[in-house]
Amino acid sequence: MSLSAEQIARYRRDGLIHFSSLFEDDEIAALKAEQARILALPLDSHLRAASGEFLGTTAMDRVSPLYARLLRDERLLAMAEQLIGPSLYCHQYKIILKQPFGTLSLPWHQDFGPWRHHDGMPEPLAISIGIYLDEVTEFNGPIVYIPGSHTQGLLEYEVIPVPGTTPIPSLPDATVTRLAAEGGLYAPKGPAGSVTIFDCCMAHASGQNLSPQPRNLIYLSYNPVTNAIRTPTRPTHFASQDFTPLRAAPRAALLGAGA
Repeated sequence: MSLSAEQIARYRRDGLIHFSSLFEDDEIAALKAEQARILALPLDSHLRAASGEFLGTTAMDRVSPLYARLLRDERLLAMAEQLIGPSLYCHQYKIILKQPFGTLSLPWHQDFGPWRHHDGMPEPLAISIGIYLDEVTEFNGPIVYIPGSHTQGLLEYEVIPVPGTTPIPSLPDATVTRLAAEGGLYAPKGPAGSVTIFDCCMAHASGQNLSPQPRNLIYLSYNPVTNAIRTPTRPTHFASQDFTPLRAAPRAALLGAGA
């Protein structure tokens, strides 16, 4: 999939692009079924709060050929290469869960904050792609972004504990207030199969799921091999140390047995 010049310009200006229904229904159904199988496995790579509520799971490619193929899907990799260049590896791969009537939330942060703080990523060159496994509404904990906030680079943060994962370098309220006054707030909603691409310095957060419907999202974070992490402090399921460049696989291979 190729981005237009207008889409690339919008990404540079706003720090994100949203697509509705990029993935087909059968692809999403397969990914959801595989997610359920993965969550039932006894893995250290699961993210679970002390209460027992799932926040998510990580490094799905290690236990799932389907999720391994998704990393190389030409629709995703081609767009990432247009935006940040060739020779990309996956720095972080996860599914973040918002269970019905769940209590878990994620504070305001920039992805580059933990990647720099915990993993030693040199520069904010990485990109994240979110794939909606469920319809995202205003009620089930959508991600809220501040358009244009990526242009300010890495902002000062305070590291706070977050149930189910490692402490997150988070943005102070005063910083979020200033950014929101400048760029506003944007929560892209859409059906399962929708995709949001965003810069690693984009300020974002998500609240609790107040609804009876789940809100599960896949996140792939691509990073140039030349910008590979230098001083990792977390297990590799949080930050990959395999810097082998990914090679694109055709869209038809996602649900196939090979490729």
